[in-house]
Amino acid sequence: MSGTTHVIDLVDVTLDHPRGGTPLVTGANLGIPSGEVVLIVGAAGVGTSRLVAAALGELDLAQGRIEVLGRDVSKLRRSSLRLIRRRIGIVPQDLCLLDDRSAQLNVVLPLEIDGVPREVSLAQANRILGQLGLSEEAELPVDQLSAAARQRVAVARAMVRDPELVIADHPTSMQDAAGAELVCTALAIAAARGAACIVFGRDPALLSLAERHRWKRLGLVNGELKPLSEIAIEMIP
Repeated sequence: MSGTTHVIDLVDVTLDHPRGGTPLVTGANLGIPSGEVVLIVGAAGVGTSRLVAAALGELDLAQGRIEVLGRDVSKLRRSSLRLIRRRIGIVPQDLCLLDDRSAQLNVVLPLEIDGVPREVSLAQANRILGQLGLSEEAELPVDQLSAAARQRVAVARAMVRDPELVIADHPTSMQDAAGAELVCTALAIAAARGAACIVFGRDPALLSLAERHRWKRLGLVNGELKPLSEIAIEMIP
């Protein structure tokens, strides 16, 4: 590790494929400091989801370690992992929304868990929903929303605690160009506030916006993380 303090560090990480064979990730090294966004380009599927799970301490690595907020997640007790996760905003591929609750109440849930006063938590949720173009949909049940709107609700929920680390797994896969811009703007705002952000995805709008924001861009090819400038996008499965 360098002298720079990283919010998340992947150190010689190798992650096996669940069905055996070639590892999903081999010998990966990546450190993300506060205020930086890194895009990892790779197909939606088992690889990125398992890497997210490993970063959250939910999956064992074949080799190496992942440090989050200075702690090796593989060595933490469940109680310590829960505390660490409260400092992380997660946008999972499957969204994990409560369909019978409104967009607003889905977003406010992490703050309810933290015991934040209702008036304060609702104001915070509404502010972030507004940033993501969802002010008019805030009080609608999420099962009445479009797929794109539901995905942005999940992004808003990830941001509501002002997390120190954001892990977003294909957060623009359901968005049109305008929706992708809203999501990337939210990520840029989080980074400007000091969060480290690791984003997985490969849709054209996300790639274009990442270039515009001058985010670090890596590709995951044959288990190796490489600068996107060194590989052809067609090589990424």
